[in-house]
Amino acid sequence: MRRARIEGLAALAASLLVGCETGPARVEGAIDPRIYRTCADPEAQAAWQRARAAIAAKDDARAIPDLRICVQRCPLFVPAHVAWQDAARRLGGDAQREMQAHYLGAPDDLGVVPSYLRARLSDTSYAQCNALEAILKRDPSFAWAHLSWARVTRKQGRLLQAVDMFAQAVLYDPEMHEARLERAQVLAELGRDEEAAVDYRSYLRAVPDDRAASHACATLLLYRLERTDEAEELLKRLLVAEPGSIALRMDRAAAMWLSGRTREAVDTYLAVLAEQPSCARAALNLGMLYYEVLPRDPASRATFWPKARAAFRLFLRTTRPADGHEQFERTLAVPYRLQVIDEALGADDGAAPGLDDLRWPAGA
Repeated sequence: MRRARIEGLAALAASLLVGCETGPARVEGAIDPRIYRTCADPEAQAAWQRARAAIAAKDDARAIPDLRICVQRCPLFVPAHVAWQDAARRLGGDAQREMQAHYLGAPDDLGVVPSYLRARLSDTSYAQCNALEAILKRDPSFAWAHLSWARVTRKQGRLLQAVDMFAQAVLYDPEMHEARLERAQVLAELGRDEEAAVDYRSYLRAVPDDRAASHACATLLLYRLERTDEAEELLKRLLVAEPGSIALRMDRAAAMWLSGRTREAVDTYLAVLAEQPSCARAALNLGMLYYEVLPRDPASRATFWPKARAAFRLFLRTTRPADGHEQFERTLAVPYRLQVIDEALGADDGAAPGLDDLRWPAGA
């Protein structure tokens, strides 16, 4: 009976794929991964869209009834199963207990899917790894198990192994874009920046509206690979969607700085400070431009160092060190630079610096 049901469901899933002119590259002997991503039932599709909207609105309680419709009508549709489990765990209480009872008591008549969903509920990473390994012995092409195992391995700090496991998930399901994104993140953690950039680009071609991933890619390109043009294109698109973002504007100013457009960088940092006077990093960066980047001889130091002094003093007044770098700048580096400026120009009048004191010097 179970074998008949498995074969029937496999046949149904296969029939849903008939007529697709293109699809993911197939690995010889692997099960077509689309059977786990396809839900052709109209009622289930409508429920899935409602559930996704509810989850996006952080309303898990509203999403769960629709997710239950999805998994009942499309039992091989893994994304709906995963979404139900995650939503129920976020809610906790009765919602979590009902979900766990459903999956822990589910019959093994849907191939590896029930085993996978039980594995996701394991109490420990050790138990989950064992369960996922057993699933992959039954079906080495089940990309969802590769994805979950990679995530557990990453949390355990075994990053090199996680890279390979995320790659296996993508190998068996080229549309598993989340695996490509997470592989990019791990590669960046390992310092393999060029490889990380390749995976970020591939992911963003498939999921161009992921702002968090776009920003992560932009910062990697900007600060670690110095691909300023490519980074700035990403930042421009992000700023269209989030024009008020201080973080994005700071990164845009850094791109201008690194590409030699120092006047534009100064103006951007000033605009940030006008809007958020407590942005100490903007003041620090202005100070560095005026102190180190723009002066090239004694005459230009006389022009720019008064601006650098005002910026550094503003930094000291506003900073609440957020990391070791800012703590170092506050306690050692900035006071030293101010001492150098005072020795060269003489002490200033001690008045509190304002934005006008930081503006580009007239005639420079």
